[in-house]
Amino acid sequence: METNKIYQGDCLEVLKSLPNESINMCMTSPPYWALRDYGVDGQLGLESTFQEYINRLCDIFDEVKREIGRAHV
Repeated sequence: METNKIYQGDCLEVLKSLPNESINMCMTSPPYWALRDYGVDGQLGLESTFQEYINRLCDIFDEVKREIGRAHV
């Protein structure tokens, strides 16, 4: 896997494409719920309920945890 590379795309789909334990660090700043519309279909933060927003964040961070692996958590 290439190092020091920026991946662009839907975060959940990009994370799912990476192998287990393939990253050392994840830095993020997810958008607040229902605060801004960036004009992108399916964007994080515009879910119809707060619970849907939290569920999506949990799905994303479950993938981050898989990427980092148990040795680094």
